[in-house]
Amino acid sequence: MICADKQRVHEKLLEAGLALFEQKGFNATGLQEIADAAGIVKGSFYNYFASKDAFAVEVIRFYTARHVARWEQALAASAAEPPHRALRSLFLQLARRYAAAQPKKGCLIGNLAAEISEASPECRRAMQGATAQFKAVLARCLAEGQKAGKVRADLPAQRQAELFWDAWQGCLLRMKIENSTKPLKDTLETLFASLLTPAPGRIAPQ
Repeated sequence: MICADKQRVHEKLLEAGLALFEQKGFNATGLQEIADAAGIVKGSFYNYFASKDAFAVEVIRFYTARHVARWEQALAASAAEPPHRALRSLFLQLARRYAAAQPKKGCLIGNLAAEISEASPECRRAMQGATAQFKAVLARCLAEGQKAGKVRADLPAQRQAELFWDAWQGCLLRMKIENSTKPLKDTLETLFASLLTPAPGRIAPQ
């Protein structure tokens, strides 16, 4: 059992690391900066984490738990809508948040994947686990949409969730390059108006 004071410092370190990794990336963020932001001396960092990579793994898990919870809360708040419509509402809400943000940081998982996935196997495994959690939420909502006849049934919900995730990550990258959320809006429109919807002639898999 971690004592209350140590738990608070542990959470402050994760909060500091998350903010710095989102702002500067992994490689440009030093342990001194993290310690300073958390209000501890640098040497104390190793009382909580064995290495910077181990710290990044915990930051990834911290970020994922927080954002999956936010997704679930937003979906629950739209419970009066069919699940696939609630999913659309969630992502339009995310697009609005990105529109209001400066700078446009994108998704931590996507950012770190480009930066450190080859250099850190343990971080890569953590990111694999993170994406699996996000895609599980997507697949659940899309499967419910299939049951209601509002989402195409010729592709399994999991395959569509993977397509959705890949498209979302790609348009977040374009958002940063173009400093515009138009790629988000265009991609969501294409997904929900065309790619995910049933169409005449599509046959559900046996």
